[in-house]
Amino acid sequence: MNIILIRHGDPDYANDTLTAKGHEEASKLCKFLSGISIDAIYQSPNGRAKDTCKYIADIKRIEPITLEWLREVGIRRGELYLWNAPGPVFLSGQFIPNYETCLEADGEMPEGKAQFDKVSNGFDEIMAEFGYIKKGHLYQVESTNNKTVAFFCHHGVIVTLLSYLLHWALPMIFVHATIDPTGLTLLTMSEHEGLAQPKMITFNSLAHLVC
Repeated sequence: MNIILIRHGDPDYANDTLTAKGHEEASKLCKFLSGISIDAIYQSPNGRAKDTCKYIADIKRIEPITLEWLREVGIRRGELYLWNAPGPVFLSGQFIPNYETCLEADGEMPEGKAQFDKVSNGFDEIMAEFGYIKKGHLYQVESTNNKTVAFFCHHGVIVTLLSYLLHWALPMIFVHATIDPTGLTLLTMSEHEGLAQPKMITFNSLAHLVC
């Protein structure tokens, strides 16, 4: 099974839609994806994600499913959105944040737990519909398949989901990674003896903007 994560195009945040540049990016992305088989499309309720999604949904004649957990919700510490945190916020101590403990009450980023739980639980519900049941740090394969599903959402949602799926501490991916407008990330479910885990194939690809 393949999972495509796509950030919306260049945003007009004031009107929750796309700029002219964003529409151009979404159109180019659509051309890039037109030759790829997609079986289901999920979108954020935010207008900028839905406007990006509409290009490919119309071509594929797939009705997107809107999911509340894909909505962008900023994780804040005072006035700072933590996905924009400069390195010293999390890298100045003797130890770097740990995946298992960083979101705990006494961890480095307890503010992120609600977002992390919302996104991870929402994703696992979708995976269960396709036959992958979460079991510890892996997925039990109830029914293998070759389907491809696409999620149109936001930078914060995508990096939070990658933290969950790849077992990277959320503060570290906030500091070290970014998702550009229409950036495309591809993962595949790698299976072995009835268990599976996501394997990242492509991260934040912008090939569609230069081809």
